[in-house]
Amino acid sequence: MTISEALIRFVVGGSLIVLISYLGKSKQYYLAGLAVLFPIVTIVGYYFLSLTTSRQTLQHIVLMSLYSVPTVIVFLFVLYFSIKKLPLWQSMFLSLLGWLIMAVLVTFLFRLIAKP
Repeated sequence: MTISEALIRFVVGGSLIVLISYLGKSKQYYLAGLAVLFPIVTIVGYYFLSLTTSRQTLQHIVLMSLYSVPTVIVFLFVLYFSIKKLPLWQSMFLSLLGWLIMAVLVTFLFRLIAKP
C-alpha cells in the first residue's frame, strides 16, 4: 500500500466517523444507524483490491462478503439486546465475540461450499 492509498483510507474513514458523530447528535439521530453501514469504506477497499488482484479473485472476495452478511447481523442483534442490560464496553465485547464466532462459521462454510 502506498502512502497516498493509506492517506485516502484515513481521510475517508475519519470523515465517516465525524459524519456519524454529527448525525448521532442531531434531531435525526437514527440516521447515524444508516450512516454506520454506508459502504464507502467497502467501495474504497474493493477499489484498492482491484488494483492488485484479478477480476476473478475480486469476484470471489465479493462472494465471501455476501456470505459474511450474517456476521454483521449477529453483531447488531447482540449489541441491541445486550446494551440495555450491560455496560457499553461489555455489550461491545459480547457483540464482537458473537461476530467472531459467526465469522469462523461463515469461513468454514465458505471453504466447503465456494471453492475457488
